[in-house]
Amino acid sequence: MTTPSTDSHARIRRIYDGHAGLYAPSVVDEAAALLDAYLATAEQHGLDRKAADDEGWLALAASEAVSGKYGRPATERTAAELNKLSTALSNALTAEDLEVVPTPVRMGVGVAPVPGGPTWGMAGGLAVALYSDSGWQLMLNAARTPSHSICAPVTEAGAVEVARLVHGVLRGDVADPFRRNR
Repeated sequence: MTTPSTDSHARIRRIYDGHAGLYAPSVVDEAAALLDAYLATAEQHGLDRKAADDEGWLALAASEAVSGKYGRPATERTAAELNKLSTALSNALTAEDLEVVPTPVRMGVGVAPVPGGPTWGMAGGLAVALYSDSGWQLMLNAARTPSHSICAPVTEAGAVEVARLVHGVLRGDVADPFRRNR
């Protein structure tokens, strides 16, 4: 994949920042590269890059096309795949100096709050779950909880990106999807 332009990267980041989910840096890079390809195609057809996406539809199409790849998989994951990815996530969270804790979230990995970070009422931090038929999901570490998608590759490398995003939410450095006034 080619390195996306700074403008395309910023435009994709703005779109994703308006959504309640979290987006891994590799997903932002991939969508920005797709936007650059869309704009290059427009230039090949005699359109100015700015005029080609004046309304932002190409940027939106690129962001939606790429994020759609990280939702429901074409085939359900096996228990062995889920176990391997859950272990990779636990290891990545530990590498981020986060404490992995028990969670009532089915198929989840609980993460303790960090000192000085945001809190969520009685919830004991956050939990990340991965199911056979979905992408990564971020939840409060509680029995009944809303969930937000984490658009990231469902791979061991993706687990590292997920751990970094979760750490950012726990520190307050990444927009908290559970806050209404993100």
